[in-house]
Amino acid sequence: PYCHEGKIIVGDSDLQANVMIHRQGLGALHVREATGDIVMAKLGRDELYTIAGVNQHTEFEKFIRDLLFKPKERNSFYKKILAINSNVSTDTFREYFEEYAAERKSQQQDFTPNSVSELLAKIARNDNSSESGWSGYDPTAGTGSLIIKKWNDDRLAETPFSYAPHNYLYMVEEFGDNVIPYLLHNIAIRGMNCVVIHGDTLERNIKQIYFVQNSHDDYMGFSDINVMPHTDKVKEEFNVSNWSEKAIEHVESDKVAYIPALPMHRKHI
Repeated sequence: PYCHEGKIIVGDSDLQANVMIHRQGLGALHVREATGDIVMAKLGRDELYTIAGVNQHTEFEKFIRDLLFKPKERNSFYKKILAINSNVSTDTFREYFEEYAAERKSQQQDFTPNSVSELLAKIARNDNSSESGWSGYDPTAGTGSLIIKKWNDDRLAETPFSYAPHNYLYMVEEFGDNVIPYLLHNIAIRGMNCVVIHGDTLERNIKQIYFVQNSHDDYMGFSDINVMPHTDKVKEEFNVSNWSEKAIEHVESDKVAYIPALPMHRKHI
């Protein structure tokens, strides 16, 4: 028997179980013939282009940029992605970005291997008593591979009854204009609470600061994308030397829910 999304799939063989999975509309899974393991379906260029209704890379990048401040369309996009591949433990867009969007020569955009990211997440595990107040911080986030592994390690160290998004707040920084849409979508699709600083980490010339917030405190839900105002208070809080882009006025979060949970289980190693 195989369990997927609360449904028990029973078959006399791997092949039969695989057929039954597809008949029940659970096409996000495949059964590996050699071992019987269930693996996620591929989410590659063709699948992303089909969801977006585009044929070229430039069209896809415009599509994900335009979605940033359209919550209904954005959440629909996320649901379609998760219907194909619901594995949120790794960077959703990494393979696509590495092949079609990374500026390796001009911006030295390359990525940390998953095995290294997992090790760093475990090493950085703490008991939530960090003096900084942040659950995790990545000053050169890229599309979010490292912070995703940190978030995944945090949630797996909890139980469904002790994990609550409001207990975790992350911060990432990224310079590349081409990377920011992928980073924001990667964070929002996971329902994370995270401050995303778009700008120069060293010189502190900042374009925008986003607050991606799980307003419903729902670990099965998506996050809102808000843009912080260019005020003196925000400037001081995040050590901004200069605003290098006009402020974007966009706030999605209204009332914020707080869902009670059991005491946190997560402990440092």
